[in-house]
Amino acid sequence: MATYDHLPLRRLEGTLERRTHGFGSPPPREAKAHGARIQTEIEEVVASYNELPAVEGVDPSLILKISVAGNVDEDEWRKLGLTVLSVDGDRSVVLFADDKSLQDFRNKVEAYQGEIPDGRKSPQYAGLVSAIESVSLLSASDRIGRGLNLEGITAPEDFVETDAYLLDFELYYPPDKDDIELFLYRLRQAIAPAGTVLSTYSGFQMLIARVECTGAAVRVALNLPEVAVADIPPQPDIQPEDFTEIDVGDLPAGMPPLDDAVVLGIIDSGVNFGHPLLATTEAGAIAMDPTWSASDTAGHGTSVASIAAFGDISARVSAKNFDAQFRIASARVVDDRGYFPKNQPVPDLMETAIRQLSRDYACRIFNVSLGNPKKPYRGAKPEAWAATLDALARELDILIIVSAGNRDDLTNSYRDGIVSAYPQYLLSDASRIIDPATAAIALTVGSVAHGNGLEDADEELAGIRPICGFEEPSPFTRSGPGVRGMIKPDLVDFGGNAVWDGPTGGLVNGNQKEAAGIWAMHHKPIEKLFRSRSGTSFAAPNVAYKAALLLSQIPDASANLLRSLLALSANIPKAVTLRARGLNEKTAPMVCGYGIPNAEYAVSSDDGRVILLAEDELLLDHFAVFEVPIPTEFQNTKGTREIRVSLAFDPPARHTRADYLGVTMGWRLVRGTDEAAVFDRYRKWTKEEGKPPEFPQRLVCPTDVGSYPSAKGRLV
Repeated sequence: MATYDHLPLRRLEGTLERRTHGFGSPPPREAKAHGARIQTEIEEVVASYNELPAVEGVDPSLILKISVAGNVDEDEWRKLGLTVLSVDGDRSVVLFADDKSLQDFRNKVEAYQGEIPDGRKSPQYAGLVSAIESVSLLSASDRIGRGLNLEGITAPEDFVETDAYLLDFELYYPPDKDDIELFLYRLRQAIAPAGTVLSTYSGFQMLIARVECTGAAVRVALNLPEVAVADIPPQPDIQPEDFTEIDVGDLPAGMPPLDDAVVLGIIDSGVNFGHPLLATTEAGAIAMDPTWSASDTAGHGTSVASIAAFGDISARVSAKNFDAQFRIASARVVDDRGYFPKNQPVPDLMETAIRQLSRDYACRIFNVSLGNPKKPYRGAKPEAWAATLDALARELDILIIVSAGNRDDLTNSYRDGIVSAYPQYLLSDASRIIDPATAAIALTVGSVAHGNGLEDADEELAGIRPICGFEEPSPFTRSGPGVRGMIKPDLVDFGGNAVWDGPTGGLVNGNQKEAAGIWAMHHKPIEKLFRSRSGTSFAAPNVAYKAALLLSQIPDASANLLRSLLALSANIPKAVTLRARGLNEKTAPMVCGYGIPNAEYAVSSDDGRVILLAEDELLLDHFAVFEVPIPTEFQNTKGTREIRVSLAFDPPARHTRADYLGVTMGWRLVRGTDEAAVFDRYRKWTKEEGKPPEFPQRLVCPTDVGSYPSAKGRLV
C-alpha cells in the first residue's frame, strides 16, 4: 500500500476566551462564631510558634497549615502577602507568613466577623474566611513520608534514637531564594552533632537535603517548620542476578549509523559498548560518580540500550542484520550493586545526567528504565523524581520514556493462585505504577507478553502453568490511573512474561527462563552475546526505538508531536479483552494505556488512514477551532469508520501543588455546522447574554473515550 506524508490540520482564524465553569462555593457559616474560632486558632498558632527555639541564633520560619473546604485561589492568599508553599490532596494549604502578612490575615478575619456593609449580602472576605476549616502548625508526624509509613514509622518516637538513618529531607521552597541557605543552615544545625547533610538539591521549586543521622537527630529535625517531609531515598528496582543466558554464536557487526542519526539518551546502570554488535552505536558515556567507570557492571543498562538501538533483537538475529540506525549516549547513575549514590538526591542526579546528555550529545529522546518500588502511586501529587522529569521535558523539549515498574511480591501474595487471580489483580492498589512513572508529561510504558513463556521441556511437568499468552499484560506489569485520573501507563510494548513453576514453588520470568523473556544484549559479551529479559524496563526501550524511528523521519518534531503520534498509532491488543473474566473495555486502558504503538502508522499515512496534524500555541483560557475535512468515501462507505483525536501538551507542572498540572486541555468534535456557530457556542458569554445555545445532539460526534483527562481521553 502506498504511504504518504501526514497532512496539515487547518486552524480557522481567530481565538476567543473560552467559557469557564467556576469553582465550588464554601460551606455556609455563622460569621461571628466561625470567625471567632479561626481568630482563636491563629493566636494559638502564633503562641506555639513563639515557643519554637531559634537554631544558632536563626529564628524559625512561620509556616501555617490551613485546611480549607471549597476552593481558594492562590491569588487570594497572595493578596494577603502569604506565600503558598504547598497544596496537598487533603485540601490543606501550607503558607509562608511574615509579620505584615500575618497581621493582614488577622485583620480580614476580624472584618469578616463585623457588620455586613451596606449593599452587600455577605460578610467581608466571606469567600476566603468561610472556606477555612482550621489554622495550625504542622506537626512532626505530618512530616513523615509515605515510604517511612510503609516501614511502620508513623510518629517521631518510632525512630530509634541510636540507630543510623539515611533520609531525604524535602524542605519548603522559600519565597525568597536568598532564604534557601538559611533553611539548609537550620537543618544542618538541628542534626549536628549526630548527623550530616551529605548533599543538597535546589531545583524546580524543590529543595532536598540527603541526610545521614541518628534517630534522635531525626526527631529534632522533624520539628523544624521548614521541613516539608522526610522519607527514605528512592532506590531503583534493578535486580542484579546471575541468570541463564542465551548463546546464539557469532553474528557479523552491522553498518554504523549515519552521521546525523538520532541519539538516544539511556539513564541507567551504564552501557558496555565493548559488545561487538553495540559498538557502532556509541555516541558517548558518562558516569555520575567520579569513582565509577561508565561501563555497565550491573547488567541492566546494556540490555536496555540494545533494545533502544535495535528494537526486536530476536528478529535482528533471525535476519542477521545489526545495521545501526541510531546512536546511544549513556549516563550511568547507579553503582555496581544497582543503587543510586548515597550522597546525591535522585532529582539532582536525574537533572544533571539529562542536562549533560542533552547538551553534549543533542539527545532528544531519553529512556529511564528505573523506578522506586517503595513508592506505588496512591493519588495526590507525584514525587519529586517524577516532577523533575516533567519539568525537564517541558523546558528542554525532550521526550522522556519511563517504565511503569514491576511487582516483585507476586509469589508471596498469590503463590499458585496467581493463575486464577490473573488479570484482575493487575487492577489492585498493590499493582499501581511506581515513582517516577507518575510523571504526567513523560511517556510511561507497561509490558505485554511476547508469548506464553513455555518451552518444549515443560510438556512433562504439570506444575508449570502459563499465566498469560501473546499480547496479554505481563503478570508483573503495573497499572494506573495517574494524576487527575489520566491514563497511565500511556503505552505498552513487549517486555517478556513469567510462568508459575510448581516444582520450585515460585514465579519464574525471562531473567531465569529463556522462553519467558525477550532477547537483549549481554553486558559480558565475551561470555555470552545475548540474554533473556522480562520487565517493564525492557518494554520501555521498545517504545524509545519507535520514537527514534519517528524522529528520524520528522526531525523537527516537538516532543509533544512525538507523544501525540505514538499514542495515535497505538491499539490495545484484542487478546487483552478476550480472556474470560478478564479485562474489559473500561479497565483495559488502566493496564495497557492506549496500547502498543505502531511505528509505521505513526510515521506515515496511507490510502485508508490519514493523519492531520497541527503544532500550535494557545493562550490560557482560550480555545481554537480546527477544520477536519471528511472525504465522500469516509461518509458513504459502510462498516466501521473511526476518527481519533490525540492531543499532547506540556503544562507547567508544580510539585508543591495538589493540582499538579494546574492546566488542562480538552477537545470537542462537532459536525454539520459552521465555524461561526462553533466560535459562538464555546466563547465566554457575559452575564447579560445569558447561557449559550446548546448544539443539537445530532451534531455532537459520540466518542468512546472522553474529551478531558478526567474522562480518560486520548490525551498525553
